[in-house]
Amino acid sequence: MESISDEWLAGRLVVEIGGRVSAGVCGTMLAQAGATVVFVEPRDGGTRTGKFCSRDLFAAGKRSLAVSPENAEDRALLERLLRRADLVLTSSDWDFDGGLPALDISASATVCNFTAMGVDHDERGLSEADVQLLSGVAHTSGFPDGPPVALRVPILEYSAGVYGAGACVAALAAMRAAGQPQRIEVSLFECALNALLSFLPSVFQGVDPGRLGNGHPMSAPWNAYRTKDGWLLFCSASDVHWQRFCALLGRPDLAEDERFRRVADRAHHRGEVDAIVSQWTQDHDTATCIRLLSGAGLAGGEIVPLDKLKEEANVRHRGAIIAATAPGTERQMDFPQSVLRARNENVPPPPVIPVPDADRAWLADTEFVPMLQGGQIPDAAGRLPLESVRVIEIGQFTTAPLCARHLAMYGADVMKVEPLSGDAAREWAPMVDGLSLFFALSNSGKTCYKADLKSPDGLKKFKDLIRGADVLVENMKPGSLAALGLDVEKLMAINPSLIYCPITGFGNVSAYPSRPAFDTVVQAMSGMMDANAVDGMPLKAGVSVCDFMGGEVAIFAILAALHHRERTGLGTVFDLSMQDIAVWMTASMWGKRPAEGQGMLRCRDGYVRAGSGLVPEAEALERMTRDEAVAFLAERGVRAVPARSVAEALHSPRAKALGLVRMEKNRHGNDMPQLASPVRMSPTGLRSIRLPEATIDL
Repeated sequence: MESISDEWLAGRLVVEIGGRVSAGVCGTMLAQAGATVVFVEPRDGGTRTGKFCSRDLFAAGKRSLAVSPENAEDRALLERLLRRADLVLTSSDWDFDGGLPALDISASATVCNFTAMGVDHDERGLSEADVQLLSGVAHTSGFPDGPPVALRVPILEYSAGVYGAGACVAALAAMRAAGQPQRIEVSLFECALNALLSFLPSVFQGVDPGRLGNGHPMSAPWNAYRTKDGWLLFCSASDVHWQRFCALLGRPDLAEDERFRRVADRAHHRGEVDAIVSQWTQDHDTATCIRLLSGAGLAGGEIVPLDKLKEEANVRHRGAIIAATAPGTERQMDFPQSVLRARNENVPPPPVIPVPDADRAWLADTEFVPMLQGGQIPDAAGRLPLESVRVIEIGQFTTAPLCARHLAMYGADVMKVEPLSGDAAREWAPMVDGLSLFFALSNSGKTCYKADLKSPDGLKKFKDLIRGADVLVENMKPGSLAALGLDVEKLMAINPSLIYCPITGFGNVSAYPSRPAFDTVVQAMSGMMDANAVDGMPLKAGVSVCDFMGGEVAIFAILAALHHRERTGLGTVFDLSMQDIAVWMTASMWGKRPAEGQGMLRCRDGYVRAGSGLVPEAEALERMTRDEAVAFLAERGVRAVPARSVAEALHSPRAKALGLVRMEKNRHGNDMPQLASPVRMSPTGLRSIRLPEATIDL
């Protein structure tokens, strides 16, 4: 028997006060996993900022309590809930929280606080767009000859919310083991720098990366290409992929050309590679290109408009968009399905969207029993949340490696199993002492093993690993393990209590059962590129948003399933789809017309983004630096934010104060940079960062 998602956190009470989107996202994840989440909202509509701009989206599946800070009855009920809560979600730099000062939160509750730049930052209320600009994320999005683009999809708020949800469940494990409530901090800025991982290796080598449009900083071909009837996204990340494409063209000689032989060579000759691909795509329609690429085991997809998203074949097949009833009416509205999918789980009914204050009486009458009572702290301090958990990772590039890296930080023993040729990311330049910086950043805290799973001996050893493991996470092409004789049934027969988490582009239950996927293809096929379009041109996020969000959702799902297994002994088989996750992230933009323009103004050394209203003396700004322009506009009543490059953000005083980058010595005694977690949790803390161990035979 396997667990189902809406039981994982049953019995846990969460009070969601924070007004940031990230607090709403975190509460939604916890609610989808079975927790009772109280959605605290202002009376009489109140503020319409942050998550309240999409109130129904973030209230769904939760219990509504409307409060006024001045109302004694409201405060009394809210404080009663806070004294019984297991988890409290806040956003201390946001307006709505500011109206609820000095609330009596139980000493036995874990508090998770979401902010833009960290709890000690002076400026309150910084927006998603502000942080994208200050962190360098906007600098990576846009076209080479245009300004930076602050993406309309709130990728950093969602990232912070999902990281926070995982931290909340890790805190429950710490509370159970050591009796200690936790204090969790998650900032959008720290999430942003973690999201920039594929750009950081160049920065560490002294190169400040620019904008590549729909390209990839370390790989080619990887771009949007014109076809006879539209646009195609095509992604190639390894030498094998290039060889297959050259064979498809009937030009195997290109695979041996010195300009294109290795990944780094093709990235250096990006323009020539794109010209070769464009010549081929323009001779075919989009459907033919996708069919031929898929037949060769290569990743490609069409760019789907938001208003056509419900009609996309896999979105329809998986029921990623469902009908929900608008609160207080009979009107049906499009709504994203839960991204938490377990095998053999029936599609849950649409969540109830409560009218404001609908649950006041129920909340007043229900007796909640907190996980910790009286704030007791037994003598078991210092134990990490996943200290006794063993994780097996078969991952490449970003998604599964990101998930396993963060599980290692929570204390898990992570064993990364690679083919004899190694993870393809080991070849991604730049290198330090023969090790890819990208690989080192993506795989800290792990022990790496190499094995031939196609050999009887290698397969036997792998089965032995599974027998003693708690978690298996992988992002292989669907069906890869089954082809080795390890389908889901056999895996669960070997270890019935296993938490098995495959992360795929389109899901295991899919209209595209064997189709490979990369981040950019999923962005295209989820409406995300259309949502972020600039002047009618679809645009991908510069950061690999679908990759890192797939990994983040997997962190949360695994932690929630482990929490449930602790009580029931039940294993879980997931069916996580990057497309489901990306569709969910665009939901706040459904049915809305994107705002025109970005307010980007050119300066002598880059760009600033001006707030609404007329900009005085705009031409004069071109002779100023960004900082001078910000001060100039502030004197004239116009707020502006400078667009920082990746290098500027990484080396900024704020990043240094937060300690996001730490240097570790490799086996040659040379420094290798490592990224800290965007999650801060005390008093338990996280495991110290270490470089991935040298690869050894399984």
